[in-house]
Amino acid sequence: MNQLRHVSVVLLPSGVESVQDLEKKAFYQFSPCSTTFRCIMKRLSSFVGGLLPGALVLGMVGIVLFGVRASATEYRVRIDQPPQDITVCVGQTVTLTVQASTNYPNPQYGFQWLYNNTPISDNSTYSGSSTNTLTISNITQNEAGQYTVIVSVTNGTVTPATAVAQVTVIPGPTITQQPQNVTVCEGQIAAMSVQVSGGLNVTYQWYAGGMPVPGATASSISQTATAQMNGLQVYCKITSDCGSIDSDPATVTVGTAPTITQQPQGGTAAIGGSFQLSVQAQGDNLQYQWYKDNQPISGATNSTYTITNVTANDAGQYKVVVTNNCGTVESSVVTIATASVEDEAYAAGYRLRVDPQPASDYVTLVLTTPSATTATIELLDMAGRTVGTLWQGLVSGAEQKLDASVISVAPGMYRCVLRSGRYQISTPLVIVR
Repeated sequence: MNQLRHVSVVLLPSGVESVQDLEKKAFYQFSPCSTTFRCIMKRLSSFVGGLLPGALVLGMVGIVLFGVRASATEYRVRIDQPPQDITVCVGQTVTLTVQASTNYPNPQYGFQWLYNNTPISDNSTYSGSSTNTLTISNITQNEAGQYTVIVSVTNGTVTPATAVAQVTVIPGPTITQQPQNVTVCEGQIAAMSVQVSGGLNVTYQWYAGGMPVPGATASSISQTATAQMNGLQVYCKITSDCGSIDSDPATVTVGTAPTITQQPQGGTAAIGGSFQLSVQAQGDNLQYQWYKDNQPISGATNSTYTITNVTANDAGQYKVVVTNNCGTVESSVVTIATASVEDEAYAAGYRLRVDPQPASDYVTLVLTTPSATTATIELLDMAGRTVGTLWQGLVSGAEQKLDASVISVAPGMYRCVLRSGRYQISTPLVIVR
Protein backbone atom coordinates (compact mmCIF):
# COMPACT_ATOMS: atom_id res chain seq x y z
CA MET A 1 0.00 0.00 0.00
CA ASN A 2 1.48 3.35 -1.04
CA GLN A 3 2.35 5.66 1.83
CA LEU A 4 1.60 9.38 1.61
CA ARG A 5 4.51 11.61 2.40
CA HIS A 6 4.41 15.32 3.21
CA VAL A 7 7.09 17.34 1.49
CA SER A 8 7.76 20.92 2.52
CA VAL A 9 9.08 23.20 -0.23
CA VAL A 10 10.89 26.34 0.78
CA LEU A 11 11.24 29.14 -1.80
CA LEU A 12 14.30 31.23 -1.09
CA PRO A 13 14.28 34.91 -1.97
CA SER A 14 16.65 36.32 -4.49
CA GLY A 15 20.19 36.60 -3.21
CA VAL A 16 19.77 33.88 -0.55
CA GLU A 17 21.43 30.62 -1.41
CA SER A 18 20.44 28.52 1.60
CA VAL A 19 18.34 28.40 4.76
CA GLN A 20 21.56 28.92 6.75
CA ASP A 21 22.17 32.22 4.94
CA LEU A 22 18.60 33.15 5.69
CA GLU A 23 19.13 32.49 9.41
CA LYS A 24 22.28 34.55 9.50
CA LYS A 25 20.57 37.49 7.86
CA ALA A 26 17.70 37.20 10.29
CA PHE A 27 20.01 37.16 13.28
CA TYR A 28 22.66 39.70 12.38
CA GLN A 29 21.58 42.00 9.59
CA PHE A 30 18.87 44.08 11.20
CA SER A 31 18.91 46.93 13.60
CA PRO A 32 19.52 46.54 17.28
CA CYS A 33 17.81 43.63 18.99
CA SER A 34 18.86 41.09 21.55
CA THR A 35 19.62 37.51 20.65
CA THR A 36 16.67 36.11 22.58
CA PHE A 37 14.41 33.62 20.98
CA ARG A 38 11.55 36.17 20.69
CA CYS A 39 13.81 38.76 19.05
CA ILE A 40 15.19 36.18 16.63
CA MET A 41 11.69 35.22 15.57
CA LYS A 42 10.73 38.87 15.11
CA ARG A 43 13.71 39.52 12.84
CA LEU A 44 13.08 36.40 10.86
CA SER A 45 9.44 37.31 10.34
CA SER A 46 10.30 40.86 9.24
CA PHE A 47 12.92 39.61 6.90
CA VAL A 48 10.84 37.11 5.01
CA GLY A 49 7.47 38.82 5.40
CA GLY A 50 7.92 41.05 2.40
CA LEU A 51 9.42 38.35 0.28
CA LEU A 52 7.20 35.30 0.75
CA PRO A 53 3.50 34.58 0.93
CA GLY A 54 2.00 34.13 4.47
CA ALA A 55 1.94 30.33 4.30
CA LEU A 56 5.56 30.20 3.41
CA VAL A 57 6.40 32.50 6.32
CA LEU A 58 4.74 30.10 8.73
CA GLY A 59 6.70 27.21 7.28
CA MET A 60 9.92 29.07 7.70
CA VAL A 61 9.06 29.99 11.27
CA GLY A 62 8.37 26.32 11.96
CA ILE A 63 11.71 25.33 10.54
CA VAL A 64 13.52 27.83 12.73
CA LEU A 65 11.45 26.96 15.82
CA PHE A 66 12.14 23.27 15.33
CA GLY A 67 15.85 23.97 15.15
CA VAL A 68 15.84 26.05 18.34
CA ARG A 69 13.86 23.47 20.34
CA ALA A 70 16.00 20.63 19.18
CA SER A 71 19.14 22.37 20.36
CA ALA A 72 17.81 23.25 23.93
CA THR A 73 19.13 20.86 26.76
CA GLU A 74 18.08 20.96 30.44
CA TYR A 75 21.03 20.35 32.75
CA ARG A 76 20.41 18.76 36.15
CA VAL A 77 22.35 17.26 39.10
CA ARG A 78 21.35 13.74 40.04
CA ILE A 79 21.96 12.12 43.46
CA ASP A 80 23.46 8.72 42.83
CA GLN A 81 24.15 7.78 46.44
CA PRO A 82 22.48 9.81 49.21
CA PRO A 83 23.91 10.01 52.75
CA GLN A 84 22.53 7.28 54.95
CA ASP A 85 20.51 7.64 58.16
CA ILE A 86 22.66 6.66 61.11
CA THR A 87 22.35 5.99 64.83
CA VAL A 88 25.48 6.53 66.94
CA CYS A 89 26.58 6.95 70.54
CA VAL A 90 27.56 10.20 72.19
CA GLY A 91 31.25 10.90 71.62
CA GLN A 92 31.60 8.93 68.39
CA THR A 93 32.58 10.31 64.96
CA VAL A 94 29.98 10.42 62.17
CA THR A 95 30.70 10.56 58.45
CA LEU A 96 28.00 11.49 55.90
CA THR A 97 28.83 11.06 52.21
CA VAL A 98 26.94 11.93 49.02
CA GLN A 99 27.68 10.86 45.43
CA ALA A 100 26.18 12.84 42.54
CA SER A 101 26.45 13.22 38.76
CA THR A 102 25.21 15.63 36.08
CA ASN A 103 24.64 15.80 32.34
CA TYR A 104 26.51 19.10 32.18
CA PRO A 105 29.88 18.74 30.46
CA ASN A 106 33.04 19.17 32.53
CA PRO A 107 31.17 20.09 35.72
CA GLN A 108 32.69 21.64 38.81
CA TYR A 109 30.63 20.52 41.76
CA GLY A 110 29.69 22.59 44.77
CA PHE A 111 28.44 21.19 48.09
CA GLN A 112 26.73 22.80 51.02
CA TRP A 113 25.67 20.85 54.13
CA LEU A 114 22.88 22.08 56.39
CA TYR A 115 21.84 21.07 59.91
CA ASN A 116 18.10 21.37 60.46
CA ASN A 117 18.03 23.70 57.39
CA THR A 118 20.82 25.93 58.73
CA PRO A 119 24.07 26.05 56.69
CA ILE A 120 27.07 24.50 58.41
CA SER A 121 30.58 25.94 58.53
CA ASP A 122 33.71 24.04 59.48
CA ASN A 123 34.62 24.27 63.18
CA SER A 124 35.79 22.01 65.99
CA THR A 125 32.72 19.81 65.49
CA TYR A 126 32.16 19.89 61.72
CA SER A 127 34.61 19.42 58.88
CA GLY A 128 34.03 19.00 55.15
CA SER A 129 30.90 21.16 55.17
CA SER A 130 31.58 22.24 51.53
CA THR A 131 32.65 18.81 50.26
CA ASN A 132 30.79 15.63 49.46
CA THR A 133 31.79 14.20 52.89
CA LEU A 134 30.73 15.81 56.15
CA THR A 135 32.48 14.68 59.34
CA ILE A 136 30.99 15.26 62.81
CA SER A 137 33.57 14.75 65.56
CA ASN A 138 32.86 13.87 69.20
CA ILE A 139 29.15 14.08 68.55
CA THR A 140 26.71 15.10 71.28
CA GLN A 141 22.94 15.03 71.44
CA ASN A 142 23.02 18.69 70.35
CA GLU A 143 24.10 17.51 66.90
CA ALA A 144 21.27 15.01 66.51
CA GLY A 145 18.82 15.91 63.77
CA GLN A 146 18.35 16.28 60.02
CA TYR A 147 21.31 16.87 57.73
CA THR A 148 20.73 18.12 54.18
CA VAL A 149 23.30 18.40 51.41
CA ILE A 150 22.81 20.63 48.36
CA VAL A 151 24.83 19.54 45.32
CA SER A 152 25.27 22.14 42.58
CA VAL A 153 27.46 22.83 39.53
CA THR A 154 29.42 26.05 39.93
CA ASN A 155 30.54 26.51 36.30
CA GLY A 156 27.17 26.33 34.59
CA THR A 157 23.46 26.85 34.88
CA VAL A 158 22.42 23.50 36.30
CA THR A 159 19.47 22.59 38.49
CA PRO A 160 20.91 21.48 41.87
CA ALA A 161 19.83 18.42 43.84
CA THR A 162 19.39 17.77 47.56
CA ALA A 163 19.55 14.73 49.81
CA VAL A 164 18.65 14.31 53.47
CA ALA A 165 19.98 12.03 56.24
CA GLN A 166 18.74 11.64 59.81
CA VAL A 167 21.37 11.40 62.57
CA THR A 168 20.23 9.91 65.86
CA VAL A 169 22.55 10.26 68.87
CA ILE A 170 22.16 7.85 71.79
CA PRO A 171 23.65 8.82 75.16
CA GLY A 172 25.43 6.33 77.39
CA PRO A 173 23.19 4.34 79.74
CA THR A 174 21.78 6.21 82.73
CA ILE A 175 20.07 4.53 85.67
CA THR A 176 16.66 6.11 86.26
CA GLN A 177 15.66 3.76 89.08
CA GLN A 178 18.17 2.07 91.35
CA PRO A 179 17.53 -1.39 92.85
CA GLN A 180 15.97 -1.13 96.30
CA ASN A 181 16.75 -2.94 99.55
CA VAL A 182 14.48 -5.92 100.05
CA THR A 183 13.33 -7.67 103.23
CA VAL A 184 11.74 -11.10 102.93
CA CYS A 185 11.25 -14.21 105.00
CA GLU A 186 13.22 -17.35 104.43
CA GLY A 187 11.63 -19.32 101.58
CA GLN A 188 10.01 -16.26 100.01
CA ILE A 189 11.04 -14.66 96.71
CA ALA A 190 13.53 -11.80 96.92
CA ALA A 191 13.19 -9.58 93.83
CA MET A 192 15.03 -6.48 92.61
CA SER A 193 14.94 -4.45 89.40
CA VAL A 194 16.73 -1.57 87.71
CA GLN A 195 15.49 0.91 85.11
CA VAL A 196 17.80 2.43 82.49
CA SER A 197 17.55 5.08 79.80
CA GLY A 198 19.97 5.62 76.92
CA GLY A 199 22.51 3.19 75.62
CA LEU A 200 22.50 1.11 72.48
CA ASN A 201 22.16 -2.70 72.61
CA VAL A 202 21.84 -2.68 76.40
CA THR A 203 22.65 -5.85 78.38
CA TYR A 204 22.43 -6.63 82.10
CA GLN A 205 24.42 -8.75 84.58
CA TRP A 206 23.54 -9.00 88.25
CA TYR A 207 26.18 -9.55 90.93
CA ALA A 208 25.70 -10.88 94.48
CA GLY A 209 28.50 -10.74 96.99
CA GLY A 210 30.80 -9.52 94.21
CA MET A 211 30.19 -12.58 92.02
CA PRO A 212 28.05 -12.71 88.85
CA VAL A 213 24.76 -14.52 89.34
CA PRO A 214 24.43 -17.20 86.62
CA GLY A 215 21.54 -16.49 84.25
CA ALA A 216 20.67 -13.14 85.88
CA THR A 217 20.90 -11.12 82.65
CA ALA A 218 17.61 -9.23 82.62
CA SER A 219 16.65 -5.87 84.11
CA SER A 220 15.24 -7.68 87.16
CA ILE A 221 16.34 -10.57 89.36
CA SER A 222 14.44 -12.87 91.69
CA GLN A 223 15.68 -15.66 93.94
CA THR A 224 14.23 -17.84 96.69
CA ALA A 225 15.60 -16.39 99.91
CA THR A 226 17.68 -18.52 102.24
CA ALA A 227 19.05 -17.66 105.67
CA GLN A 228 22.56 -17.54 104.14
CA MET A 229 21.45 -14.65 101.91
CA ASN A 230 20.83 -12.35 104.86
CA GLY A 231 22.91 -9.18 104.47
CA LEU A 232 23.89 -10.00 100.87
CA GLN A 233 24.91 -7.02 98.71
CA VAL A 234 23.46 -7.08 95.19
CA TYR A 235 24.07 -4.74 92.21
CA CYS A 236 23.63 -4.75 88.43
CA LYS A 237 26.19 -3.95 85.72
CA ILE A 238 24.58 -2.35 82.66
CA THR A 239 26.59 -2.56 79.44
CA SER A 240 25.87 -1.04 76.01
CA ASP A 241 27.59 0.04 72.82
CA CYS A 242 27.57 3.51 74.35
CA GLY A 243 29.33 2.58 77.62
CA SER A 244 28.62 0.77 80.87
CA ILE A 245 27.54 1.69 84.40
CA ASP A 246 27.06 -0.09 87.74
CA SER A 247 23.96 0.37 89.84
CA ASP A 248 24.05 1.20 93.53
CA PRO A 249 24.23 -1.89 95.74
CA ALA A 250 21.07 -3.05 97.48
CA THR A 251 20.89 -5.25 100.58
CA VAL A 252 18.89 -8.43 101.00
CA THR A 253 17.55 -8.95 104.51
CA VAL A 254 16.20 -12.43 105.16
CA GLY A 255 14.02 -12.88 108.19
CA THR A 256 13.42 -16.20 109.88
CA ALA A 257 10.61 -17.54 112.02
CA PRO A 258 11.36 -17.19 115.75
CA THR A 259 12.97 -20.02 117.67
CA ILE A 260 12.97 -20.49 121.44
CA THR A 261 16.43 -20.94 122.92
CA GLN A 262 15.39 -21.16 126.60
CA GLN A 263 12.01 -22.42 127.72
CA PRO A 264 10.11 -20.92 130.67
CA GLN A 265 10.34 -22.77 133.99
CA GLY A 266 7.42 -23.52 136.32
CA GLY A 267 7.50 -23.91 140.08
CA THR A 268 5.76 -23.00 143.32
CA ALA A 269 4.71 -19.43 143.90
CA ALA A 270 4.36 -18.26 147.48
CA ILE A 271 1.00 -16.77 148.27
CA GLY A 272 1.45 -13.07 148.79
CA GLY A 273 4.82 -13.15 147.08
CA SER A 274 5.79 -12.94 143.40
CA PHE A 275 6.81 -15.37 140.69
CA GLN A 276 8.49 -14.64 137.34
CA LEU A 277 8.24 -16.56 134.08
CA SER A 278 10.73 -15.85 131.28
CA VAL A 279 11.60 -17.08 127.80
CA GLN A 280 14.53 -16.50 125.45
CA ALA A 281 13.99 -16.51 121.67
CA GLN A 282 15.86 -15.66 118.47
CA GLY A 283 14.47 -13.70 115.53
CA ASP A 284 13.73 -10.20 114.32
CA ASN A 285 10.86 -8.01 115.51
CA LEU A 286 9.67 -10.53 118.06
CA GLN A 287 6.32 -10.19 119.77
CA TYR A 288 5.23 -12.12 122.88
CA GLN A 289 1.92 -13.21 124.36
CA TRP A 290 1.64 -15.18 127.60
CA TYR A 291 -1.25 -17.56 128.25
CA LYS A 292 -2.72 -19.09 131.42
CA ASP A 293 -4.83 -22.20 130.84
CA ASN A 294 -4.89 -21.37 127.07
CA GLN A 295 -6.32 -17.89 127.66
CA PRO A 296 -4.24 -14.80 126.77
CA ILE A 297 -3.13 -12.76 129.77
CA SER A 298 -3.90 -9.09 129.27
CA GLY A 299 -0.74 -6.97 129.12
CA ALA A 300 1.59 -9.98 129.28
CA THR A 301 3.45 -9.10 126.04
CA ASN A 302 7.11 -9.16 127.03
CA SER A 303 9.73 -11.89 127.18
CA THR A 304 9.12 -12.05 130.94
CA TYR A 305 5.89 -12.24 132.91
CA THR A 306 5.82 -11.56 136.64
CA ILE A 307 2.95 -12.60 138.90
CA THR A 308 2.78 -10.19 141.84
CA ASN A 309 0.90 -10.66 145.11
CA VAL A 310 0.34 -14.33 144.31
CA THR A 311 -3.01 -15.84 145.22
CA ALA A 312 -4.32 -19.38 144.97
CA ASN A 313 -6.01 -18.41 141.69
CA ASP A 314 -2.63 -17.93 140.04
CA ALA A 315 -1.98 -21.65 140.05
CA GLY A 316 -2.31 -23.15 136.57
CA GLN A 317 -0.76 -23.97 133.17
CA TYR A 318 1.36 -21.27 131.52
CA LYS A 319 2.93 -20.85 128.08
CA VAL A 320 4.12 -18.07 125.77
CA VAL A 321 3.63 -17.64 121.99
CA VAL A 322 6.45 -15.81 120.16
CA THR A 323 5.61 -14.25 116.77
CA ASN A 324 7.19 -12.18 114.01
CA ASN A 325 6.30 -11.52 110.38
CA CYS A 326 7.95 -14.77 109.32
CA GLY A 327 6.20 -17.18 111.68
CA THR A 328 5.15 -18.23 115.17
CA VAL A 329 6.55 -20.57 117.80
CA GLU A 330 4.93 -21.77 121.05
CA SER A 331 6.81 -22.54 124.23
CA SER A 332 6.39 -25.62 126.30
CA VAL A 333 3.61 -25.56 128.91
CA VAL A 334 4.75 -25.14 132.51
CA THR A 335 2.86 -25.48 135.78
CA ILE A 336 2.80 -22.98 138.61
CA ALA A 337 1.59 -24.18 142.01
CA THR A 338 0.87 -21.84 144.92
CA ALA A 339 1.82 -22.22 148.56
CA SER A 340 2.22 -20.09 151.70
CA VAL A 341 5.36 -18.04 152.11
CA GLU A 342 6.56 -20.39 154.82
CA ASP A 343 5.82 -23.40 152.66
CA GLU A 344 7.97 -21.86 149.98
CA ALA A 345 10.80 -21.18 152.41
CA TYR A 346 10.57 -24.65 153.81
CA ALA A 347 10.62 -26.08 150.28
CA ALA A 348 13.70 -24.00 149.55
CA GLY A 349 15.61 -25.48 152.50
CA TYR A 350 15.13 -22.94 155.32
CA ARG A 351 14.70 -24.21 158.89
CA LEU A 352 14.35 -22.49 162.28
CA ARG A 353 14.13 -23.97 165.84
CA VAL A 354 14.25 -22.26 169.24
CA ASP A 355 15.55 -23.98 172.38
CA PRO A 356 14.56 -24.38 175.15
CA GLN A 357 10.82 -24.36 175.07
CA PRO A 358 9.57 -22.69 177.16
CA ALA A 359 12.40 -20.21 177.68
CA SER A 360 13.19 -17.86 180.52
CA ASP A 361 16.06 -15.41 179.97
CA TYR A 362 18.14 -16.87 177.08
CA VAL A 363 17.36 -18.92 173.95
CA THR A 364 19.36 -20.80 171.37
CA LEU A 365 18.33 -20.17 167.72
CA VAL A 366 19.03 -23.19 165.50
CA LEU A 367 19.11 -21.82 161.90
CA THR A 368 19.57 -23.66 158.59
CA THR A 369 19.78 -22.01 155.14
CA PRO A 370 20.37 -23.60 151.70
CA SER A 371 23.31 -21.29 151.00
CA ALA A 372 25.32 -18.46 152.51
CA THR A 373 23.10 -15.41 152.88
CA THR A 374 22.09 -12.64 155.22
CA ALA A 375 19.25 -13.27 157.63
CA THR A 376 17.24 -11.51 160.31
CA ILE A 377 15.33 -13.18 163.18
CA GLU A 378 12.62 -11.05 164.71
CA LEU A 379 10.32 -11.60 167.67
CA LEU A 380 6.62 -10.85 167.04
CA ASP A 381 3.72 -10.92 169.48
CA MET A 382 0.55 -12.82 168.68
CA ALA A 383 -0.94 -9.65 167.10
CA GLY A 384 1.88 -9.60 164.54
CA ARG A 385 3.65 -6.61 166.09
CA THR A 386 7.45 -6.63 166.11
CA VAL A 387 8.73 -6.81 169.68
CA GLY A 388 12.42 -6.77 168.78
CA THR A 389 15.24 -8.33 166.75
CA LEU A 390 16.81 -11.42 168.24
CA TRP A 391 19.64 -11.73 165.70
CA GLN A 392 20.84 -10.25 162.39
CA GLY A 393 23.85 -11.11 160.26
CA LEU A 394 25.48 -13.44 157.72
CA VAL A 395 24.85 -17.19 157.83
CA SER A 396 27.08 -19.76 156.19
CA GLY A 397 24.51 -22.00 154.57
CA ALA A 398 24.69 -24.88 157.05
CA GLU A 399 23.04 -25.37 160.42
CA GLN A 400 24.10 -22.72 162.90
CA LYS A 401 23.34 -22.15 166.58
CA LEU A 402 22.97 -18.57 167.73
CA ASP A 403 22.42 -17.35 171.33
CA ALA A 404 19.96 -14.56 172.04
CA SER A 405 18.67 -12.82 175.18
CA VAL A 406 14.95 -12.48 175.99
CA ILE A 407 15.43 -11.05 179.48
CA SER A 408 13.68 -7.82 178.55
CA VAL A 409 10.72 -9.59 176.97
CA ALA A 410 7.61 -10.05 179.05
CA PRO A 411 6.40 -13.59 179.58
CA GLY A 412 3.89 -14.73 176.98
CA MET A 413 3.29 -16.41 173.59
CA TYR A 414 5.48 -15.17 170.68
CA ARG A 415 6.68 -16.15 167.22
CA CYS A 416 10.29 -16.06 166.04
CA VAL A 417 10.37 -15.10 162.30
CA LEU A 418 13.34 -15.72 159.99
CA ARG A 419 13.55 -13.44 156.95
CA SER A 420 16.12 -13.94 154.20
CA GLY A 421 15.49 -12.26 150.88
CA ARG A 422 12.03 -13.22 149.69
CA TYR A 423 11.90 -16.21 152.02
CA GLN A 424 10.23 -16.26 155.41
CA ILE A 425 9.78 -18.99 158.01
CA SER A 426 8.68 -18.85 161.65
CA THR A 427 8.44 -20.92 164.84
CA PRO A 428 6.63 -20.34 168.21
CA LEU A 429 8.35 -19.21 171.39
CA VAL A 430 6.94 -19.34 174.95
CA ILE A 431 8.56 -17.21 177.67
CA VAL A 432 7.87 -17.99 181.34
CA ARG A 433 9.40 -16.85 184.62
